[in-house]
Amino acid sequence: MAGLGAFVRRLFSADDAGISVPAMDGVFKPDNRLEEAERLLLLPAIDNLVSSPAGLLCSSGKTLFQLDSGGASVSTVAIAEFAAPISFVASALDGSLAVGIEGEGVRIGQPGASKRIDLPGDMASCLTAGVFAADGSLYVCVGSRKHPARDWKRDLIEGGSSGMVLAIDPANGSHRELAAGLAFPNGAVMLGNGHLAVSESWRHRVVVIDPKSPHKVAILEDLPAYPSRLSPASGGGFWMALFAPRRQLFELVLREDDYRREMMATIDPAEWIGPELAGSARPDQPLSQGSVRQMGVLKPWAPSRSYGLVARCYDSGLPRESWHSRADGGMHGITSVCEHDGRVYAASRGSGTLLRLPGATSGGSPA
Repeated sequence: MAGLGAFVRRLFSADDAGISVPAMDGVFKPDNRLEEAERLLLLPAIDNLVSSPAGLLCSSGKTLFQLDSGGASVSTVAIAEFAAPISFVASALDGSLAVGIEGEGVRIGQPGASKRIDLPGDMASCLTAGVFAADGSLYVCVGSRKHPARDWKRDLIEGGSSGMVLAIDPANGSHRELAAGLAFPNGAVMLGNGHLAVSESWRHRVVVIDPKSPHKVAILEDLPAYPSRLSPASGGGFWMALFAPRRQLFELVLREDDYRREMMATIDPAEWIGPELAGSARPDQPLSQGSVRQMGVLKPWAPSRSYGLVARCYDSGLPRESWHSRADGGMHGITSVCEHDGRVYAASRGSGTLLRLPGATSGGSPA
């Protein structure tokens, strides 16, 4: 069905035709449930929520934390410190961890007793996500081979598609290419059939890869926002974080090659037209006319550069439910979502807040 929809859009919209982005409608109809979620913890740059046998984990900059989420509030304990920012965390069934370190590569093992997996330099600088399979294999997403993880916006503006997925053997550190030519793979989760689902941010979709074959199939396309990390959901399916909205202004800039090149060459990256993890009140920030404050108020439906969005999907990729923080909200830049002990948590990197989602329910694939 996703493929048919893409075909129809291409049939009636040539590259030089009018610019459109998918409407937030149907399953993605906006609500305020992320704004109404429990705000458990303030932690700058919170990211990489992971459920492990040791408990709920998260990262913030160079530090890996264990979270005690038993009560109404959450306490943190730093369990590991690294030389560079953490770019992903994955947990195996036996409790061992894989931690991506920006510019260094992957470390596998227990906190404080891990070994380094050597990767080529152009693969080690932008490790965005990882997941262990049932047999102990580790699959890792390399968002870009041209830019480090912190330069994700530059990769988007340049139309980057140098990303790849690696299969790593934790025992001997060997690795092989599973898929290449991806436009910033940014999340990974194992499906019930043993296949790997990967979010492809710059193509606004989720693809499925059979680890035994290089062939990949899109199961969810033309999303209204840029997808990020994926994680398993109880009862089947997966959770998906979407870190920023798609806007017509962004799509226009991405089409205009001369404009993009001049913008990158002459303007500070903080002022580039494109998505953001959080809103800004700076007067020099680019915006669409609909984002102009009227009488000091920003409308919830304004075409903002940042947004908060979490979705739950079936194994088939069909979205089932969504949680939003709209333009006038503050829980933007959702980069990670994770289910732990029957509760669902989300990391709003834009606001540095750990959220516990209201109304999250379990369920498997539709008939």
